[in-house]
Amino acid sequence: MLEEILAARGPLVVVTGATGTGKTTLLAQLSDRLREEGHEVTAVTVTASADVLPIRFEPGEHTVRLESPDRAATLFGPVPGAAEDAELARRAAAMIAGQLYPKGVLLIDDAHCLDPDSLAVLRALIRARVRCVCTAEPGHGPLPELSELIASEMVDRFRLAPLSRGAVAHEITRMLTAKPEPALVDRVREISRGLPAALQDTVDAMRANGSIQVVDRRAYLMRPHTHFAPAAETQLLRAIRALGDDCWTAAKALSVLIPLGPRVPNLLATSTGIPQDQVAGILGRLRRAGVVHLGRTWRFVVPLVRAALLASLGPFERRRLSAALVEAIWEHGVPANFDPDEMADRVADAGILVDADRALRELLHQVQVTHYERAESAVRWLAAAVDLAPAGIERGKVLLQYTVTCFLLGEYDQTLTGVQRILAEHVAHLSPDALQEVHELATRSLRALGEHEALREIAAGDCRWPGTPAQLSVTRALAMGHLDRWQEAADLLRTTESEWRSASPATVMLGELTWALAELWTGKPERFERRLTAAQLELSGKTQMSRRTEFEGLLTALLTIGDVGRAERLLAAHEFTENQLPLYCRSMLAATRGHATEAVDFARRSIAGTEEHGREARAAGMYVSAVWMLVARGELITAQQLLAAARATPPILGHLVEVAEALVERAFGDEEAARLRLFRCASETSEAQLTVGLELVWSELIDMALARGDRAEAEQGLAALERLPQTERTRLLTLLARAMVDKDEDAARECEKLARERAQPLELALVLQRLVHHGGAEPRLLSDAYELLGSLDAVLYRAWARNLMREHGVKVPGRKETVAENERLLAMLAAAGLTNKQLAAALRTSEKSVEGRLSRLFLHTGYRSRIELSTAILNGEYLSECA
Repeated sequence: MLEEILAARGPLVVVTGATGTGKTTLLAQLSDRLREEGHEVTAVTVTASADVLPIRFEPGEHTVRLESPDRAATLFGPVPGAAEDAELARRAAAMIAGQLYPKGVLLIDDAHCLDPDSLAVLRALIRARVRCVCTAEPGHGPLPELSELIASEMVDRFRLAPLSRGAVAHEITRMLTAKPEPALVDRVREISRGLPAALQDTVDAMRANGSIQVVDRRAYLMRPHTHFAPAAETQLLRAIRALGDDCWTAAKALSVLIPLGPRVPNLLATSTGIPQDQVAGILGRLRRAGVVHLGRTWRFVVPLVRAALLASLGPFERRRLSAALVEAIWEHGVPANFDPDEMADRVADAGILVDADRALRELLHQVQVTHYERAESAVRWLAAAVDLAPAGIERGKVLLQYTVTCFLLGEYDQTLTGVQRILAEHVAHLSPDALQEVHELATRSLRALGEHEALREIAAGDCRWPGTPAQLSVTRALAMGHLDRWQEAADLLRTTESEWRSASPATVMLGELTWALAELWTGKPERFERRLTAAQLELSGKTQMSRRTEFEGLLTALLTIGDVGRAERLLAAHEFTENQLPLYCRSMLAATRGHATEAVDFARRSIAGTEEHGREARAAGMYVSAVWMLVARGELITAQQLLAAARATPPILGHLVEVAEALVERAFGDEEAARLRLFRCASETSEAQLTVGLELVWSELIDMALARGDRAEAEQGLAALERLPQTERTRLLTLLARAMVDKDEDAARECEKLARERAQPLELALVLQRLVHHGGAEPRLLSDAYELLGSLDAVLYRAWARNLMREHGVKVPGRKETVAENERLLAMLAAAGLTNKQLAAALRTSEKSVEGRLSRLFLHTGYRSRIELSTAILNGEYLSECA
C-alpha cells in the first residue's frame, strides 16, 4: 500500500481502517519513505477530545513521540471560527502552506477526531493542493465532511484491512521463531481479528496461560478453552481509556454484560451507577470508537479487547457483575445464541452471590455435556462447584470429579492436592470403587511427577492411606509397576489374590490388569491374552474412570509390543474414540499406520508443557516409534530433543528409551556406542526379568554384527531372539534374523509374508532392505522399500536406500526428484545445526563431500548462512522455492 499512496495523484490521501489495523505504523513507514525522497514531513495526531498535538516519527523505529510544545503554534491545528468563515480558513491554510512549500507533506493521525474548525482548514489546504495524508476510522470524519472534494477527485482513499490468515501465520512465526499449527493460527486470528495491534498481545496472553507451547520450533495450540488474561496496558485498551472514565467503566461492565442484548442498556445503568440518560451516549461513543458493534445484538469488535477488560476487573467487581448477568438470565431467559460454556463461566464467577443449588446444578450439567472434551473449562466449573456443594457426600463426589478432571488434563500437582483433600475430609463418603480410583490417581500422578521416593514407600507398604488390605495390596502393586519392578508386582498380586479377588470391581479390575501387564512385560503373556479376550467382549470397570484405565492399559500394551492389528480391533470394539486417547497412544497408532507427520506431531504435543505439569508414564513405546520415524525423516535434532524430554522423567519400561537412543546413535554413524548401549540394555532388563522390547534390541545388534562381519555375535543375537516369548513382532524379527544369519530361504519368505500382512510401512521397508542387504532376498524388493519410504517422507532412509540400490544394480527412479530430495535433506540437516562431521556421518559420505555439497546448496539457493537457511525452512520459503 505504501507504493500506491506515494503514487496517489490527489493532494489528500485518506487511509481508513479499524483501530489496531496499523494506520499509525503505516504513517511512520510513509514518513521514512518521504524523508528518503527529500520531503519535509510534518506530523500531528488528534486526540479524542479534538486536541491536535505535534508528533514526530523516529526514523526506522516506527515509534511516535510528542514534539516540544513551542512548535505547536507553527503546525496544523484548529483556528477558532474557521468552520463559519471560509476566508479565515483560507488564510490559515495559506500560512500553513507557506511553511510546507515546496516539498512539505502533512501527516494527520486519527483525523476522524478533528473538530469542525480544523476540518475547515484541512479543506482549504486541499484546495490549495497541499499534500496531506490522513488516517481515520471507517465511517467517520473526515470523509463525510469532504464529500465535495471526493467528488472532484482531489481525494484518494485506501482501506487497511485486517491481516489475512497467511499474514497472521507469518507474524506468529516471527514472534515465536516457530512454525504455528493451523489451529493456532485460526485461534489467534479469531481472538485478534487479524489486527496487527492485537496480535502480539494475543500471542503473549496465550503463552502466559499455556495455550501456546513451542516444541522443536513448532508452535501448538494446547487447551484452547483455557482462560487468558491479556496485559492491562495494550494499545487497544489505552484507546478506550482515552475516551474517558465513563466509557472505561461502561466497557469493563460490558465485558460481562454484553450477551444480554437489548437488556444491556438498563442493566449497564443499574450495575455501574451510570445515569440511565447517559448510557445511550456512552454506548454510542464506544460504537464510534470501534470498541463494540450493534447488529442483531451487542458484541465486542475484537475478542481480545473483551478478554483484556474481563481481566482488568477486580475479583468482587467481576463476581458482582456476573451475578447480575446470571440473575437477569434466570429471570428473563437465555439470550439467543448465548454460549452455554460462557453461561457456566459466569455462574462459576458469581459463586455464592446467586442461588447455590441452582448454580451447582447448572455447573454439573455443563460438565456432563462437555464429556471432558473441554476439560480445561470443566475443571474451572468443577472448582466452583466444590465450593457450592453442600458439605458431606455431595461435596465429596464433586471433589472427586474435579480431581479426575485435573488428572485428565495432566495437572498432576492439582490431582495430588485433590487426592489429599479427599482422603483427609471425604474418605467416609467414598464407595470402595471410588477409594481405589483415588489410590490409582495418586500413584499415577506421583509417577508422572517423578516422585520415586514416595512410590517406593507405597511399594514397601509404608503408605498411610486409608483402605482395606485388598485395596492397599493392589495399590502397592501399582507402585511397584510404576518403578518397573514388575516381577515383584506379579508376585505380590499372586500371594494376595484371595484378598483382592473378593473386593470391589475397581480393585479386581486394577489387580487383574496390573498382574496381566506384569506377566506380559516379564515374558509370560498368557494372563494378558485371557484379560484381552475378556475385555474385547466387555470392559470390566463399572465407572468411566475404571473402563478408561483398563482400555488404555490394554491398548498401550498392544501398541508397545507392536501388535497393531489387535490394537485396532480393540479400539473399534469400545466406546472410546481416537480423539479421547492419550497423545502417546495416538502417536503410536499413527506411526504404525504410516501417518508419519501425525505421529511426529502427536509426539511433540505429548511433551508440550510437561515441564510444568509432569509426564504420563506409559509413553515409553511412543519414544521408540516416534524417534524411529524422526530418524527416518532426517529430523535428528528433534529426535534428540524428544529423548531429552524422556530422560527428564523416565517413563515406565524406561529401557525402551535406550533402544530409541541407539537408533539416533546409529544415524550419526556411532555404531559402537549404539552396540554398547544395546548390550547394556539387554543385561539390565535381564536382571529386572523384563523381556518386552528385547526383540528390538537383539534385531539391531544382529544387523550391526552382520554389517561388520561378526557372525558369532549375530548367532548370539539369534539365539537370544529365539528364547523370547513369541509375540507377532518377535516372530517377525526372529524370522528376519534366521534369513539374515542362516540364509534360511523359507524363513525369508515367511518373514516377507508376515511383514506385508502387518502392513506397517516403516517396519516393512526396513525388513525388505535388511533381507536384501544381508543376502536373504532378491534385490527387486528394494524398489518396494524405496516407494514405502517415499510415502513416509523418510528422506534420510531413502538416501541410505539409494546407496544400497546402486550396490545391487537396482535403478533409482526419478533422477531430477532424487537431486531435489538430496538437496532438501542436506538443507534440513544443515539448518538443524549439524556440524560437517555429523552431516558426513548421517549422509554416509566424507566431510570434503559435505563441504562441496553445502557450497553448491548456498550458491543455488542464494542463502548466505545456515541461519538464513533455517529461517527460510521455518517460514516455508525454502520448500516453496523447491516446489
